[in-house]
Amino acid sequence: MIHHPYKPLLSPESVAVVGASNTPGSIGHTAIKNFADIDFRGKVYGVNPRYEEVVGFPCYPSLLAIDSPIDVVIVAVASHLVEGTIRECIEKKVKFLVIFSSGFAETGESGRSKQNEIMELCKANDIRVVGPNALGIYNNQNKVLHSFIPVSSLAPTPIGEIAVISQSGATGMTFVSTAGDEEIGFSYMFTTGNQMDLNTNDFLEIAIEDASTKVISLYMEAVPNGEKLKQSAKKALAARKPIVALKAGRSDAGMKAALSHTASMTGSNQSFKTVVEQLGVTVVEEIEEMINALKVFRSGKRPAGKRVATLVISGAAGIMLADTVTELGLEMAVLEESTKHRLAEIVPSYCSLTNPVDIASTYTGDQRLYKHCIETLAAAEEVDIVIVHLPQIGPLGEKMANEIVEVAGSTTKPIIVAITGPEQHFGTVKRILNRGYVPQYSSLKSAGIAAKQLVSYEERYHRSLRQKELEIEQTAAALELVPIEINDVSVLTEPEVKQILQSFGVPVPKHVTVTKRDELLEKVKELKYPVAAKIVSRQITHKSDAGGVVLSINDERALASAYDSILAQVRENCPEALIEGVLVEEQVEGPFLEAFVGIKRDPVMGPIMICGLGGIYVEVLKDIAQRPAPISEEDALEMIQELKCYPIFTGIRKGLRYDVSAFAKALSQLSQIAVSMGDKWTGLEINPLIIRPSGEGVVALDGLLIVEE
Repeated sequence: MIHHPYKPLLSPESVAVVGASNTPGSIGHTAIKNFADIDFRGKVYGVNPRYEEVVGFPCYPSLLAIDSPIDVVIVAVASHLVEGTIRECIEKKVKFLVIFSSGFAETGESGRSKQNEIMELCKANDIRVVGPNALGIYNNQNKVLHSFIPVSSLAPTPIGEIAVISQSGATGMTFVSTAGDEEIGFSYMFTTGNQMDLNTNDFLEIAIEDASTKVISLYMEAVPNGEKLKQSAKKALAARKPIVALKAGRSDAGMKAALSHTASMTGSNQSFKTVVEQLGVTVVEEIEEMINALKVFRSGKRPAGKRVATLVISGAAGIMLADTVTELGLEMAVLEESTKHRLAEIVPSYCSLTNPVDIASTYTGDQRLYKHCIETLAAAEEVDIVIVHLPQIGPLGEKMANEIVEVAGSTTKPIIVAITGPEQHFGTVKRILNRGYVPQYSSLKSAGIAAKQLVSYEERYHRSLRQKELEIEQTAAALELVPIEINDVSVLTEPEVKQILQSFGVPVPKHVTVTKRDELLEKVKELKYPVAAKIVSRQITHKSDAGGVVLSINDERALASAYDSILAQVRENCPEALIEGVLVEEQVEGPFLEAFVGIKRDPVMGPIMICGLGGIYVEVLKDIAQRPAPISEEDALEMIQELKCYPIFTGIRKGLRYDVSAFAKALSQLSQIAVSMGDKWTGLEINPLIIRPSGEGVVALDGLLIVEE
């Protein structure tokens, strides 16, 4: 039950439908008829000067003609009549509107301007709005339907624990009806349309706070407020309410190109996925995947680990399940002798008692086998999840399904069922399992993915419990850590970036910046040869291409020559560039690995950190790991270990072992820079970050910071 400021919207005592109609099939007719069909307990008023009564409810010429107070007004009139309706709501002191009307922001600039006008009108008078261009909302617990979808479309759907939140009305209905076909119930359906006011984030908060909602289905086309979404995801994770999200528009087309590599490796959808998955959200890409994920989370079972035991009726099924489990990063449980001994009490000796446990067709001769094996595997301490193969139809299949439900009811461990065979023959079996809150799937792979989703969610939940929140104050006090004035430039030079890096504890080579030829040798006296020389210019982001880099300079004469050469080539290749000097620094000698570190500030989801080995690993193989910033050293180490090239760090084939812990520390420090600079930047790139052998640390050789224009 909702106990919330929005309770009058979700459980109103009175509703008025503006545009109510006696014309069957019209939006105004369906909207008001729904209250009769659903047996709504409150008062319902129609508003239409053409009628005195609509489907048994009194109808008035205007809202102002209604003597009683109204909690919610449903607007089912043409767009040019909406503003007048809102003005009546203001006079009537109505606080909630559900606007079905289209013809607003979804139609272009003219419609957007019209929408902004009514938004300001509502905002100035504390009126909260669902829509416009919305299908509406449904409180399935209290049977309140603010929608023009007929009750008959929703009636078969049982009350359940899943809240459906969808920017698209059609998609929200698809989620509800598809789940309903499998007798999976829901608590609420919220659709937001143009999201002029109330949006997916607002309804996400409502669902998290609702005690009857245990799982949340979320469809988004745009993220209204990235920071609010992140806070809601954290809150849901703390409450152990899984969120399954499908975000449409998986394209980088809308992302502004940046000057660094980072922009080509991350986009708005990838940023969304990177951020929310770290906060426990399960991201899917199709409606079928959404329903599958909802099934496994609604079971309420949470695994203690990732060890999977499988019971199959076919050797081939066992092999395929073992492949799937392993490929998904789960583990096939190694059965203890005591478990095998208990299995052998009934299972014939010619059956496989290892994992997968394969009882073949023997269960048809001894129908005790199936339940005995499931009970034994569920009771085994070395097993965290049980995946059960069910290929049987008819009375025996129904008996097996009932046995699975019975065992599932007696254990805290997840039991997942893989049904194989013609879909049309398993209706009764599926219903038995769904009613028993046992997740069932039509393929072995889908069953394995469900197990993986449970494990991933639990890992993230438990990590959130032990991980201290890394809080960086995004205030002027935090900006004091940044010793460079960044307000009046678009790109920081390498010396400026290195000064920032040093202030946050990231090592850089000893260096000087030379602006005059006659002070060159004096300034470099404290440096050790060999040195490297690089051009300093805000207009040149790829210094080597402009002839602005000389390496392995071994003495003063060579340095003077390199200085003159750099200036001459840069002036020839980039005549418009403003040259601010030449950076001279001690050259880092090998052995070492070159790593790439980039941070992009996504305009919606905030700073996203990327790391990988440089060169072909990042450019060609796209071997990168990503996390939302800021990150702890533990997070950073996890990132590094995700890289396909990670064995190179650990000394594959008797090679050198490199300083992974120093790399992780540097990543954490760099992430703090990104957060401390607030919204004044768009991209930060360290390329390369030198990783020395174990115990020798890291060094940032070059850096680029792009400032918000």
